[in-house]
Amino acid sequence: MAHSPVAVQVPGMQNDIADPEELFTKLERIGKGSFGEVFKGIDNRTQQVVAIKIIDLEEAEDEIEDIQQEITVLSQCDSAYVTKYYGSYLKGSKLWIIMEYLGGGSALDLLRAGPFDEFQIATMLKEILKGLDYLHSEKKIHRDIKAANVLLSEQGDVKLADFGVAGQLTDTQIKRNTFVGTPFWMAPEVIQQSAYDSKRPTAKELLKHKFIVKNSKKTSYLTELIDRFKRWKAEGHSDDESDSEGSDSESTSRENNTHPEWSFTTVRKKPDPKKVQNGAEQDLVQTLSCLSMIITPAFAELKQQDENNASRNQAIEELEKSIAVAEATCPGITDTMVKKLIEKFQKYSADESP
Repeated sequence: MAHSPVAVQVPGMQNDIADPEELFTKLERIGKGSFGEVFKGIDNRTQQVVAIKIIDLEEAEDEIEDIQQEITVLSQCDSAYVTKYYGSYLKGSKLWIIMEYLGGGSALDLLRAGPFDEFQIATMLKEILKGLDYLHSEKKIHRDIKAANVLLSEQGDVKLADFGVAGQLTDTQIKRNTFVGTPFWMAPEVIQQSAYDSKRPTAKELLKHKFIVKNSKKTSYLTELIDRFKRWKAEGHSDDESDSEGSDSESTSRENNTHPEWSFTTVRKKPDPKKVQNGAEQDLVQTLSCLSMIITPAFAELKQQDENNASRNQAIEELEKSIAVAEATCPGITDTMVKKLIEKFQKYSADESP
């Protein structure tokens, strides 16, 4: 019988019914989600493959409200475009959340093996928009759409995941005024918290956009991306755990690949090592996006050095967010800062030389 020392209630809670360790068999760990570890698992009653997210509530006391919010939203969703929620079990301080298993990985995972072509982009966007159209019809807003939160099944089905910051509108409420999400994926007017209106195409209207209509294909077309990613890993590239269940995915990918050859913004040439060694910091700054290529990986490495130091890592995350806000407010400020730091370092090194 499961024991519940932590006061928490979520929809579908079954902690007084059965022991999750008897009902489910944990297999390999497949990543880290918003608030815990994620495992591939088997439902011993049906032999169905599931995703098992396990959260230690004693370590996640500050996030309990977000956990409840995510489960509440998922439990109310019934769509082919949203990851399915099967129920929750509480054993000791560990909350087991049973979810639909999506073995194709996240869009962020698939990008590690290379860029998408326009047909793949249009196909994926079409499915994402269908998911958003469903959520909006239910007066729900996701508020954290990004590649890490878009999951694929092995058959190419595309589904939205990670509802930790999702919101529910009432019958009289037409918008939310809170500021949440991931800074790197926000529109400038949102991250600046400046006034903006709701004059934009709806998800339903965007489904009629000529790019989507002209280029989208059946979702089975996306299986090539999944196969390509498997080949990429088989060739000896990093096979470290990816996060197919939540927003930690970005940090995981950045830690495993601190010098990616692709960028979400502009394609840039790789820096010439000889020029860098010869002190041409101007060339270095011009060929790198300092925020994505230097600052972000540095923060990821700092957090990895002492993973168990929660207060230290929280401070690092706050500093990282502040730099992201500064960059959104004044594009290029990060590059300028890094350039100045390099100049100061070189001057200091020259002064210290015998």
